[in-house]
Amino acid sequence: MREFKVKTFWIGLILTALLASLGAQAEVFRWTDKNGKVHYSDAPPPEADAQARRLYDSRIEQDKQPYETSKAAEKFPLTLYVSDDCKEHCNSARAWLQKRKAPFSEKLVKTNEEGDALKQLTGNKQVFLPTLTVGSKVIEGFEAGAWGSALDLAGYPK
Repeated sequence: MREFKVKTFWIGLILTALLASLGAQAEVFRWTDKNGKVHYSDAPPPEADAQARRLYDSRIEQDKQPYETSKAAEKFPLTLYVSDDCKEHCNSARAWLQKRKAPFSEKLVKTNEEGDALKQLTGNKQVFLPTLTVGSKVIEGFEAGAWGSALDLAGYPK
């Protein structure tokens, strides 16, 4: 009887660990429906005309990061400001950060208030997108060399 309990315990422990690891890899989708309502789900949007964005739990990704990346992200967090109107340049900027494996949060600038807040952050009278913040440093517009230098100085691995 005792042997059965020990085996059951270990099988349960292994199954729990497997299930927990499966949940950590789940995708989360965010979309706005035709009425402007924002939805979050583990399934893609049901409507063909809804725009979906994949969101990830940065804590899970942070656990997989090299030590240098985690330290740089802690001291100099990266935030990418984009809009729905900024297609090509914002997509290029996002792809460049992903290729560099730099953890970043993304802020979608949709309203006038959000635009005004970005203008105040940058100190400019116009909004230039994409904009990247590396800690408190602000870089407007995507230029790989400038962004690479900023990440290098912040301690992000190449």
